This record gives sequence, C-alpha cells and structure tokens, in this order.
Amino acid sequence: MNNDKSKILLATLGGIGAGVLAGMLLAPDNGRATRDSVKRTLTKTGEDLEKTIKTWFDKLENKDVTGAGSSLTMRGSWDDVKGQLKQNYADLTDDDLTYVEGKEDELLGRIQQKLGKTKDEIVRLISSF
Repeated sequence: MNNDKSKILLATLGGIGAGVLAGMLLAPDNGRATRDSVKRTLTKTGEDLEKTIKTWFDKLENKDVTGAGSSLTMRGSWDDVKGQLKQNYADLTDDDLTYVEGKEDELLGRIQQKLGKTKDEIVRLISSF
C-alpha cells in the first residue's frame, strides 16, 4: 500500500514537471517572463494547497477524528521555533530539540517529558510560534 502511494506521488510529480517543461517550451514570452510566470503560478498553487490541507485538518478536528490541536503546523523554520522554545523554556537543550524528519513523535515525547505537558499542548505551543 505504501508502495502504491509512492508511485502515485512520483507520477504526479512527473506530470507536473512535464507540464512545466511543455509550458516553457511553448511559451510565447522570453525566458525571464516565463520563469516569473511559472514562479507566480507555483507560489499560488502552494498557497492554495496549504489552505486546502489546513481546511481538511480543521474539519477532522471539528469532527473529533483527530484531537483538538493535533495537527502540527509550523510557520517559519525549525531553527526559529527551536530558538523560541529555548528562549521560553530554559530547561530545553539542543538534544531535546533535535528534529529528525519522520520522527516527530520522538521529538514531541522528549519535549513532553521535559516540560510536563500533554502532546496536544506541545503541538499547540509549537504551532503558535
């Protein structure tokens, strides 16, 4: 099942890449104008996708499929969030705040243990930064 998802993701990314390439080759504008147009389109698409995903998570939270505040959303870089956490909670060390992609639960567990807060409280705290 996981393999099917990766195939779908690769096919989607391949399709997007082919579409962008075809658009560049067939575009009536010069290279700079075409790149600017593609950049604007991709930026808008990314923003629309972010809004859609946030809406889905909000609906799931409202239907109690996920707990309130269970969706972790960060604005900015992890270094910024880490700095805020260290500034507000002096007990947290760099080791406590080591982020490894795919191991978010371990990170949340370390912070939970150090601060004595629930997972939902930690998620809301990080999302607020």
